[in-house]
Amino acid sequence: MWKEILELTPDRQKVIAKLGAQAAVKELNRSELPMVLAQIGAGKLFVLDEEVTRFINCVKEGKRAAFEGIAVAEIRNATVSVVLGEKEMLASMVVTGAYGGRGLRGNELVHALAQASVIKGIDKLALKKVLLVSNQLKPGEVFTQPVARGKEPIQGRDTQFVPLVEDVSKRVLRPQKKAGENKLDMRNLGETITVGENDPVMRRLPATKGEMGYTVQGKQIPPKPGKESVLVAGKGTYISPNDPNLLLASQAGMPLIKKNTIEVDSALCLNHVSVATGHIRFKGNVVIAGDVEPGMIVRATGSITVGGFIESANVQAQGDIEVGKGIIGHTVADDEEPSCVVKSGANIRANYAQYAELQAADSIHLAVHSMGNVIRCGNDLTVLDGKQTQGTLSAGNAKVGVKSSVLI
Repeated sequence: MWKEILELTPDRQKVIAKLGAQAAVKELNRSELPMVLAQIGAGKLFVLDEEVTRFINCVKEGKRAAFEGIAVAEIRNATVSVVLGEKEMLASMVVTGAYGGRGLRGNELVHALAQASVIKGIDKLALKKVLLVSNQLKPGEVFTQPVARGKEPIQGRDTQFVPLVEDVSKRVLRPQKKAGENKLDMRNLGETITVGENDPVMRRLPATKGEMGYTVQGKQIPPKPGKESVLVAGKGTYISPNDPNLLLASQAGMPLIKKNTIEVDSALCLNHVSVATGHIRFKGNVVIAGDVEPGMIVRATGSITVGGFIESANVQAQGDIEVGKGIIGHTVADDEEPSCVVKSGANIRANYAQYAELQAADSIHLAVHSMGNVIRCGNDLTVLDGKQTQGTLSAGNAKVGVKSSVLI
C-alpha cells in the first residue's frame, strides 16, 4: 500500500506519505517501505523513523495529519565531525556518507576543525582524502581519517662527555700487515694508545633545554631540560683556557677515560714486552718489570726503564734508557743490520752490553763490560762499576764525544 501514498516533493528533496481522501487503509507494513522508496527513486534518502512511526499511528487512528501528509524521508548531504584523542594529540574526522546528497566541501572541513579548535599539526593531504572519500561512501557509511597530530616535546639531553681518544680498555690486539707485504707481523699488534702534551682529549657537550611540543589545539607542552654536569680536570689534564668545554693533556702519556674527565698517565707499566703485548710505541715513560724479548720494538717520547734484559730488540727513547740487567745481541755478518739496537736522546745505563748498537746523545754507562758493541755517545762512555773494581771494554768500536773511562 505504500506505493499509493508515497510521493517525492517537486524539488525531489523529500518523500511525503499522504492518504488520499477516499483511502481506506488501516494497516501499513513498515518493512515494505525501503522497497517502495527504491521503486520511486528515493532509495538513497534518509528515512525519518520517528515520522514514519507517527504516520503509521495517524493512519490507524484516522487522524487528520495522515491526510495532510508527513515527510518520512529526505535527502541529506555527507556530514563530518571532529573527534579528539590521545590527550588532544590526535584529531580525526568522522565522515558519514550522504543520503542521496552531495559529498563534503572544503569550507565544511575548515568549519569542523574550527568548531573543535584544531589549529596545529593539520595534514592537508589527509583533508583532501576526506573530501574524495566523502563522495564515494554509501548512504550512512562511516569513515574515520586522522587529520591532525600534535608534536611530543623533545626532552632535553643531559651533558655529554665525548672522549677524543680511543678507549684503552677496548683496544683490540690484532697482528698488523707488514709494510708493502701481504703478510702479518705477529709482533706488531697495533699502535699503543697515547696522547701528546696539549692534545685535546675530551669534549663536553652542554645539556640542552629540549624543544617545546604542542597539542592539536595549540596548547604548548614543555620539555624536561637536560641535567648539567661539569667537566673536571683530572690527573695529567687541564681545561683549555680558550674553551671551557675542552679538556687538554698537560703531559704525554696513556689516556684513561673516566665519567666526566680523562686522566693521562705519564708512565706505561708492563711486566714484559713480547709477542703477547706486541710492539710498544708510547708518548711518555715506559716501565718494563721484566725483559724485552727478541724481535720486539719499544719506542717512548720519555724514558724507558727495563728491569730485566733487552735481548735482540730495538729500543729507543727520547729520554734516558735504564736496563737492570744486560743488553744482549748476537754476532751478525758485516752487511747485516745489528741484532740489537738501543738509542737514547739522553743517557743509557746497563749492567753490561754485548754485540749491540748503543747510541746516546749524552753518556753511556755500563757497569761490568762492553763486548763487540758499536757505541756512539755525545759525552762520556763509562765501563766501570760503582766500586771501580771491574769494567772491560773489548772488541767492537766506540766513538765518544768527551772521554772514556774503563778499568781495562
